[in-house]
Amino acid sequence: MKEFKIKRYDHARVQKRKQGTRAAVVTALMGVAALAVGWFAYPPVYDFIINWEPPTVQAPESPAPAPGSSLPETSSSLPQEEPDEEAVFPASATYLPPEILEDEDRLDQALASLKGKGVEGVVFDLKDATGLVRYQSGVERVAMNRAQAETAYDLSRTLARIRQEGMTPLARIYAFRDRTATAHMYESAVKYMNSTVNWIDDSQANGGKPWLNPNDGEAQDYIIALVEEAAQKGAGTILLDGVQFPEGVALNLATYGNTGPLDKSGILAGFLTRVRAAGDREGSRVAVTVNLISAAGLSDVRYGTDVGSLVAAAGCGVVEVMPEQFGNGVTSEVLTLSSPALDPYKTVSEGLKAAGAALGMPQQDEGEEPDSEGEEDQQDDQLPLAAVIQAYTSSTLSQSGNKPYGPEEIQAQVRAVQQAGIAPVIYLDPAGEYAGLG
Repeated sequence: MKEFKIKRYDHARVQKRKQGTRAAVVTALMGVAALAVGWFAYPPVYDFIINWEPPTVQAPESPAPAPGSSLPETSSSLPQEEPDEEAVFPASATYLPPEILEDEDRLDQALASLKGKGVEGVVFDLKDATGLVRYQSGVERVAMNRAQAETAYDLSRTLARIRQEGMTPLARIYAFRDRTATAHMYESAVKYMNSTVNWIDDSQANGGKPWLNPNDGEAQDYIIALVEEAAQKGAGTILLDGVQFPEGVALNLATYGNTGPLDKSGILAGFLTRVRAAGDREGSRVAVTVNLISAAGLSDVRYGTDVGSLVAAAGCGVVEVMPEQFGNGVTSEVLTLSSPALDPYKTVSEGLKAAGAALGMPQQDEGEEPDSEGEEDQQDDQLPLAAVIQAYTSSTLSQSGNKPYGPEEIQAQVRAVQQAGIAPVIYLDPAGEYAGLG
């Protein structure tokens, strides 16, 4: 159906509507005329409208500084520098035992004392030589092994506290020397003649203890998990100690699950390659600790015959040079020392000379002075190394072959390692006292 409109013919109503329309038009014209008059009659308004541009947004200006004050540094006004990367090893460091780390007051006192003596770093245990984990760990295997220390400290807080003093933290983990985990990782322990019985490093009457098997995948994974957690909590340098095969009695009865010849160096280097990769992923450096006796070729019990492969696999190393480890003397084709503790300079100097090749240290003939350019090239090629100095008096040596170790004996060791080309030193006093420093 076609739509249509209904027209209403109401003349009066139409006229009234027309009159209203004319009035509205007249009113609008008068308003426009008034606006035009105002526009041209008031130049500031005219200029404002003609020249107006959208305002640009600017950062608010900082208030003027008070007299004597400095301007605050902001990212927009000053270039931002990235913080310096923490060195693998500080020039000097000292070991602090867990009892000090677990007591905040004692830790504060120790840090203040060491800083006053010019010490630049602190070594402390994450997992000690008994297998106890001394920091508060979230690794599941720690709980399963019942390895968590009852008085564990907060690692992140401890790292921050050490750095607050301007010092470098060096977190240490003992690897396979572990009598705690073996009670719960039974299959991962060193075995007695391929049996299911755990081998121990001495008779039970003498306190013999079991060891984790360096050739066991789960044992390796346990250590790597601790390294990863420590790195995630902020440990920049992690020292791995106890990366070794067992030492003790009846070593010929200890077995490691091998069906062929046992390549100790190869197994340990392979493990360190894994650890290094884990550290790299988390942004931390891992250093392996070796002793001078093994590095000098006097024994292959701990690391096998290629100690250098361990340091190379880790990427950096720590060598223990303490004269005490040589006992009352050694006699061999490579090194002969009589009463080693009585002459710390000679002991460390000759020991490092014998170990130079294994540690990748610069070699030079006696009395030869290398040119500075050649010396710099050698240092560039050398892996980062630090030396552990004996800062305590031995309690195990015979009276005739021992003497108190004070500042003179400590500095003699420092002089020997630095002349051998190792600059960073770690002072070791198991009690954490360091009366001979400063």
